Amino acid sequence: MTTQKELDLLVDITKLLKKHGPETFKSLATTISSPEMTQQLSSILTQVAKTSRKTEQKRRPSIPRSLTALESTEPEKYQLLINFYNDLVAKKILTSLRDIQDFATNNGLAEIRTKSRQKAISPLFGSLVKLPNEQLILIIQSLKSYDTDDRSLEGWSNIILKKNQKLDKGSE
Repeated sequence: MTTQKELDLLVDITKLLKKHGPETFKSLATTISSPEMTQQLSSILTQVAKTSRKTEQKRRPSIPRSLTALESTEPEKYQLLINFYNDLVAKKILTSLRDIQDFATNNGLAEIRTKSRQKAISPLFGSLVKLPNEQLILIIQSLKSYDTDDRSLEGWSNIILKKNQKLDKGSE
């Protein structure tokens, strides 16, 4: 039985008709109809899928076991943490090892003693999964105010303006 994704793939292939022309499609259809070519094409597609999976697994770090164990037992906590994890891996938050270590210390989590940011993620989540949901929500929300590594124009403007405000108050 053909799935929707398989049908979508066939639609994408037919969109190449304009680029390659109807004669090429007709020739390919004839070639594919032979049992040898069908077997060879099947083998190629299987190999491409395997290679793609391996490449994808290498690109994305594996989700910590402490987090995957929550998916079936505590779905709400899992959802909170997987969103946090995705932002962390994408370096949208806590962009350096020092940031992760400070975040853990500032929130009363276990100290993280590692030499790489990537290796710090698993112990961080080991501590986070033990927290109640309410505390977890507060910690994740506090991250917005914790993130001082804003190198945008607005971030620099805020830093400069705050320093100027402190200087003005000090001279009064």
